[in-house]
Amino acid sequence: MTIHSTALVPEAPARGWPELADVDLLRTLVETERRRRRLDAAMRAAVAEADRRGLAAGTGYRDTVELLTDLLRITTHEARRRIEYAAPQPRTRSRKVWRVLAAAS
Repeated sequence: MTIHSTALVPEAPARGWPELADVDLLRTLVETERRRRRLDAAMRAAVAEADRRGLAAGTGYRDTVELLTDLLRITTHEARRRIEYAAPQPRTRSRKVWRVLAAAS
């Protein structure tokens, strides 16, 4: 049984889930997570770009938080979280790299 298939099982109605074969349920889980991650990455990129462009000011909003809360109908807390999550994160060096650098000096 291959459980890493990306074939999506047709959308099953709620009452059809119990009849779904195990392999099809496994495929659905994997494919749904793959799609969720793609959508999440697309949302992060769109939020980051909207913030970078200052889109809020250009459309009459006070800031990106206000734009997102109105446009997406989400809470202020969720809007702030998405903006923070979309911001580029500094990459930290692993401890191994630091040990190598320390040993080299």
